[in-house]
Amino acid sequence: MTFQRTIDYQTSLDSIYQNVQYIESKSRPGVIHEVKSLMNSGVWTCSDCPKFDKLLTNPDVDDKRCQHIKEAQKQIYFKSESSSLELPDLKICDVCFSTEFKKSGFRKLVDGSKRRRHACKKCGHRRSSFENGFRKMKNTPQNIIEALSLTLKAVSYRDVAAHLSTTKNLRITHTSIRNWDTSYKDLISNAVKDLLPPKLGKVWSVDETMIRIKNTKIMKKGFYSWLWMIVDVKTRYIIATVISKRRDISNAMKLFAKAKKISGITPHYIITDCLSAYKKAIIRVFGLEKVAHIQTKSIAKGFQNRCVERVNNEFKDITKRKRGLGNDNSAQAFVDSYVDYHNWIRPHTGLPNNQTPAENGGSPLNLGNNKIKSLIEKASEPEYNFAIQLGKRRDLVNIKNEGDCHRVIPKGWIDKKVWREINDILRLNKFSWLNDGKENGCWIRLKKQTSLMEFCN
Repeated sequence: MTFQRTIDYQTSLDSIYQNVQYIESKSRPGVIHEVKSLMNSGVWTCSDCPKFDKLLTNPDVDDKRCQHIKEAQKQIYFKSESSSLELPDLKICDVCFSTEFKKSGFRKLVDGSKRRRHACKKCGHRRSSFENGFRKMKNTPQNIIEALSLTLKAVSYRDVAAHLSTTKNLRITHTSIRNWDTSYKDLISNAVKDLLPPKLGKVWSVDETMIRIKNTKIMKKGFYSWLWMIVDVKTRYIIATVISKRRDISNAMKLFAKAKKISGITPHYIITDCLSAYKKAIIRVFGLEKVAHIQTKSIAKGFQNRCVERVNNEFKDITKRKRGLGNDNSAQAFVDSYVDYHNWIRPHTGLPNNQTPAENGGSPLNLGNNKIKSLIEKASEPEYNFAIQLGKRRDLVNIKNEGDCHRVIPKGWIDKKVWREINDILRLNKFSWLNDGKENGCWIRLKKQTSLMEFCN
């Protein structure tokens, strides 16, 4: 749970409010740090704190809060149980970042329901009052999520279209179902790809299984590839997967190196079958005598590798209903989407309270019961936090949403204290100051992962 946005918004967004706390330093007794939030921004600062100054100037650290800020936020939170932990869902214009809207008719959906349209008073851009991720869709989120839930269970697109026609009297083509499946699976993948894995155990279960692919390089036994998989025994979380044409040491090393990079830990035990490639790959990746390698013959030794075997059986059931996968690219995309489904959406009956593997590992995401919708909304949230945090200061600057970047340009002279607050808000939102060589300049944040020097050149 984050405490960074604990601000009173009971009056309005632009109400002037400031939290000030005085926290005593634990490392330097007698030193008092003044911790305060900039008025109506959600940005916190700590005075006379060397660690906060280092965090503020370090671009590789996302959390800019020192221990004094965290302590102050906890005190404010526990003083009032009714504190608002999240900023309100406000209308922000996608073009000019204005919050001034007027009503502009309705938008009718397929089932006959309506969604209110609003137009920006400054630029005239219209937007619908609709859930994130479903704003431009003609069907309701409930129908789309139901279709996605069925496709994730390997129900064919035509059968999903027939199901919606029978149960809800909706005429939706299988092509539309396929487009939903492709676009929204990408959104779900974007929502979880940058997240750190949950707290994993020290015992990993590893195995490889054959998958049928129709249009691929022919091997001795036909058209197929090998799917390598590592599953954490404690949480049932799929850590890493690799698709290869052969079962050799190089591919086994690739699997373990990928799992080591994703998890950031070295396991105590790795359980595999008797494939000889595993032993040498474990030594080369993790080092000699750092990991205990347990080789087992599943049938002879009581299915000790059953965690990964169960996942393999689930995967085989799905691919059997699909009668194989199309080609190498579609096979990789299907495996990636299945891993996201297994880790974050599908409840696991072998875990307490039918949790997902991510929930069992203590994932920070609170997805609730409708996990598919929550992940889509998370991936579709616009990055307009800086516009909300600026509050009234937004009237003192021009905000431009360009094709490859966001620009914040001062309109004219700004009071020194207010300008310092604007600088702190933008710097914490990963903006960089771009000087044009004269007295003028602007704050800039690139939308793509491109360096500022590359952008200037």
